[in-house]
Amino acid sequence: MNFVRSGPRYLFLKVKDPNLFSENLSQKTEVRRLNFKAAIKLAAEESVIIFLSDQQNKSFKVEDSDLILYLPLNSTALLAMILNNEELSRAVKNVTAGPGQLVMRIPENGEKVIEEIIESYQAEKVSILEGIDRGSANSTIISFTEQPIKSRLKSLKKVRNNILIDKESTLLFEELRRDAVRYITHGLEDHQWSELKINIYDSDELYELEYKRLITILSDLEAGIILGESWTKDHAFALFSITAYQVRLFTFLSPIEIKKILFAFEYNSSGERLVDYDLFNKSKKISWSEILNDSKRHDRKELAFKFRDEIMQELSEAAKKKYFKIEAEIMKES
Repeated sequence: MNFVRSGPRYLFLKVKDPNLFSENLSQKTEVRRLNFKAAIKLAAEESVIIFLSDQQNKSFKVEDSDLILYLPLNSTALLAMILNNEELSRAVKNVTAGPGQLVMRIPENGEKVIEEIIESYQAEKVSILEGIDRGSANSTIISFTEQPIKSRLKSLKKVRNNILIDKESTLLFEELRRDAVRYITHGLEDHQWSELKINIYDSDELYELEYKRLITILSDLEAGIILGESWTKDHAFALFSITAYQVRLFTFLSPIEIKKILFAFEYNSSGERLVDYDLFNKSKKISWSEILNDSKRHDRKELAFKFRDEIMQELSEAAKKKYFKIEAEIMKES
């Protein structure tokens, strides 16, 4: 599981003519003119967001910028490009580096994680805008989210809190990557992760394909760590056993969240049920009815498709492509 990743670098550039500078820069590399929210949504690791201002403007604040540019390359490569181009370098009058950016995934209701990190680093809560305006090259903004962090944030709505730490981002990244599991464990109820067992049952015996289909989803959602796999026998009835392929998953997600994923993907895109995924927490089997928060009657397939659509929106395009390819193979062979 990935708990911490780096985000974009922020640079403030004072130039003679922001529009002309942007046009000249776009001739050398890919440049997008965006508002701040759009730039943050696109921003991935090894990218940079530039706040361009006229040289007469003394402000180094985001809201006072004339233009905001997003570039999908790292800040070192960008500055080297500017320095090695006479026209671009002559146009730049001042460069100021903003704070570094990290994104950290926390458990649901993970306020304890945030509070412990604030205490450890004497940090303060800020908005991303406040953090960029107040931070320096020797400080770091950490944005916390309960969602898989992958390479970028799809929306600022998924950010629960931001904090500003007076420490350079490379050093902080190494420390958090080392200590993230400890912080997350302290933030969990009873300070315990779950070791779950997933049994895969398939009457067509396409276990390898069904396993690949499941792992594609769990991996992209960063749902946990696979501790082991083996064949097992499920003695559902007296004197009768069923063969199943068992996956042991170590996760900080709740058993109900994992069951929701399994339940949703028992079906294919056409509504045909391909496989049974049973989930066990210790010796207790988790029923699909436990996913619901009400006592109403629900159509099983309709509910599964509702969850399936929700989860599909969270998958990366690469994972979706791989998933549908595997699903097509299953349909062909079943």
